[in-house]
Amino acid sequence: MTTLPSLTKLIGVRFSGSAGGPSARFGALSLGTARLDNDEDNDSDYTDLEADVLSINITRGRSRELEEFNSGICTIVLDNSAGKYDPNNLNSTYYPNIVPGKLLRIKITDPTTSTNHYLFEGNIRQWDVSYSFPNMSKCTIRAVDALTPLANNTVSLTTSAADTGTVIREILQAAAWTDYDLDDGDSTLVARTFTNENALQALQLATNSEGITAKIYADKDNAINFKSRQAIYTDSNSNTSQATFGSGNLSFEQIDIDYDDQLVKNKVSVNRTGGTAQEVSDSDSIVNFNERSYVKSDLMIGSNAESLSYAQSVLAEFKDPAVRCKSMTFSPLKHTDLITQSLAREITDRITVNFQPPGASVTAFSKQLIIGGISHTIQPESWKTTFKFSSSDASNFTWFQLGNVAGTNDQLDTGTFGY
Repeated sequence: MTTLPSLTKLIGVRFSGSAGGPSARFGALSLGTARLDNDEDNDSDYTDLEADVLSINITRGRSRELEEFNSGICTIVLDNSAGKYDPNNLNSTYYPNIVPGKLLRIKITDPTTSTNHYLFEGNIRQWDVSYSFPNMSKCTIRAVDALTPLANNTVSLTTSAADTGTVIREILQAAAWTDYDLDDGDSTLVARTFTNENALQALQLATNSEGITAKIYADKDNAINFKSRQAIYTDSNSNTSQATFGSGNLSFEQIDIDYDDQLVKNKVSVNRTGGTAQEVSDSDSIVNFNERSYVKSDLMIGSNAESLSYAQSVLAEFKDPAVRCKSMTFSPLKHTDLITQSLAREITDRITVNFQPPGASVTAFSKQLIIGGISHTIQPESWKTTFKFSSSDASNFTWFQLGNVAGTNDQLDTGTFGY
């Protein structure tokens, strides 16, 4: 293993008014301060829990295309032999702050660039204590990112007839969520009234109305991000490969290739609020793979023509199975360049993966892919990062300008992008 500089790592569970401590070694990592608090701004407010950390697991994003993005989850296991993390220990240094709701953050400083990166930020939901008698104990902390409180919140509002980014901003404001980074969007959505409706579902409805390549998720700083359907082509981190793995470039340890029918969609129905369902299908695909339905309803789009175009784009992309790179795992501690990639990459970034399977007659795999999910598993002397991918081959998604639709009453503004 390459000898690396120590990494300064901040595991933040903030206890109000508690003092920070010195960083300490954690295998090949130097895990700095860990904190418990409700105020997220100042790292110096966090209490150092590093010496008790046994493992860290982080999962963010989604595993497959067409899925909604899941709430990010961070699980930290602490040594509780001294009983410091038992909520019933009145003599604990941290009593009475061992309670759900405290802010947790994990920060690592890149040893090459000295740049700070958060791997996760969110709020603690659980403190689970287990005892192995006579004198061993562990505490497991589980924290979630912004998607969970939004899923537990309701909103009541009437949105504007406006671009998708504006509609999403209005929903977030109704949910009293202020930390976000939103694209404007490439669609003009119709106004809609939400009455005591789930805030996350409202956000997902607006995002789905933008198109199947649009995305809404919580980033590693716990800000809500909305990416328009064209961001895959227009954002610099999405339209240009940010790194190359394999074939003498950055190394990886495992790659998982899928060739199955799980994403096949050969009968597609899309409907808008107050519209007529538009259905398309592919008879050959249905014969080969049986009927696989995909249904979207009550979308906030302005015409049946847009619904039809939406349905056609889904069918074109997913009517046949395709060889897809599901995920790739690497060990950042093997090289400083891998540390940089593990810390810098984010959901929606594009990377290149090259792979030559064993066997002289097996075709090499070389593809640019979009990161859809990121996970980290950290233990003493070990750090594994896994990227989960969506295909970046968007040749079936043709963007065109829509004007008046002949033979219908549907009127589309010139300059509005369709699917």
